[in-house]
Amino acid sequence: MTLKQLKAFLVLARTLNYAHAADELCLSQSALSLSIKSLEEELGGKLFKRNTRFVHLTHEGQALIPYAKKLLANWDDMEKDVKQRFQLNRGTLNIASMPFATHAVLPAVLHEFSQKFPNISFSIHDVPNEKIIEKVQEGIFEIGICFEPQLSHQLIFQPLFKEDFVAVVPKHHLLAQHQKITMAELCMHPFITLQKPSIIRHVIEKYCLNNNLILDLKVECHQISSLSHFVAYGMGVTAIPRHFQQCIDVEQNSILEISEGNVSLEFGILYRKDFELSNMSQQFIELIGQHHFS
Repeated sequence: MTLKQLKAFLVLARTLNYAHAADELCLSQSALSLSIKSLEEELGGKLFKRNTRFVHLTHEGQALIPYAKKLLANWDDMEKDVKQRFQLNRGTLNIASMPFATHAVLPAVLHEFSQKFPNISFSIHDVPNEKIIEKVQEGIFEIGICFEPQLSHQLIFQPLFKEDFVAVVPKHHLLAQHQKITMAELCMHPFITLQKPSIIRHVIEKYCLNNNLILDLKVECHQISSLSHFVAYGMGVTAIPRHFQQCIDVEQNSILEISEGNVSLEFGILYRKDFELSNMSQQFIELIGQHHFS
């Protein structure tokens, strides 16, 4: 059963005249007859009674009318919706984002995107960096905003900017009297960082390993915001990506520049190599790639 067959059926059911219906459908009478006959064969019953002078609907034909109208209406609605989505006049953009990116990076980007495509809505899913990589790889999300993952032939990572680190120490810590310190000086003190497999922890531990330093790990936790509280209570010091400093309580902590031995991470957008992105996601990737990040 095709849409053309249903349209032909409804026009003939309304006109009850093969010649008039064929003209309205821009078909020959023989093509219309063949379409109705094929539909009847598929459904397994007669839809019309015909003689040389009249065409009448059968009981089965009468019963089919509301179903045919509903099917065509649903199709028209779906067709309009698909066209709207392709033209970015409707739809929801789903993004897996690190919490800090949701807070510090995405608002300006989404505002810019919304100016260009005002009818698009957004659903932002706050997901830890490592989970973003996993969920994009599994196809749960088309795009993710995260730090650069380790090499994967399945993923494409488009860098947006390089994120260096700043030091966070208690307000009355002996290091707080300096404006700048080295990474080595920071790592000599009891340290607070994120739990494995955090990429932030990985780069700090890698720095210590490369520089023959032993990290005195005092506290490990899950959220960047939690680091601030532990540091404020004097339990240790930490190093965090620069944009994360917005999560730090500066009344209780001091944020210092790292002058030597600083580590950094590439921050960007992630998507699958073998996955055909929606038009909406493609437009977002293009826009965020052109955005100026301060």
